Amino acid sequence: MTNAGSIYGRTSDEWEEMREAGERFLISVAEQRSMTDYSSLNHAIFEQTGYRTFDYAHVSERAAIGRLLGEISLKTNKEHGVMLSALVTHQGSNDEGAGFYKLAAELGKMPKKPTEDDKLEALVRLVHEVHQQYAR
Repeated sequence: MTNAGSIYGRTSDEWEEMREAGERFLISVAEQRSMTDYSSLNHAIFEQTGYRTFDYAHVSERAAIGRLLGEISLKTNKEHGVMLSALVTHQGSNDEGAGFYKLAAELGKMPKKPTEDDKLEALVRLVHEVHQQYAR
C-alpha cells in the first residue's frame, strides 16, 4: 500500500474493479483451455475498466499486478480449489513469477522449498486443474 485508502496508488473501488476484470479475463482464457501473459492481462483490465495500466518498468507496479493475481488466486482457490493465476506467464516464456510459486507453496499445492522440477510439475498440474474447472 502506498498510503491510507489506496492500494498501489489505486482506490479500493478501482482495485476491486480491476481484480474483478482480471478474474473475468482469466476465466475466459480458462474456458478456451488457453494461457496468457502479463501484458495481455494488463491490456484486458484496461479495456474492461478504463483505468491506467500497470507500468512494468517500475518495481511497485510489478508488485501490484502480483498482488492482484494473488488475490484472484486466493479467491478462486477458496471457491473452487484452483489457482486461476496459473494461466499467466511472462511473455515469451512458460514461467510464472516468484510470487506465484510462493503462494502455491503456502496453499499446499507444492513443496515449501521446491526444486525446478517441482515447480514445473506443479505448474502443469495447476494449469490442468484450472482448465478442468472452467473449460466449456
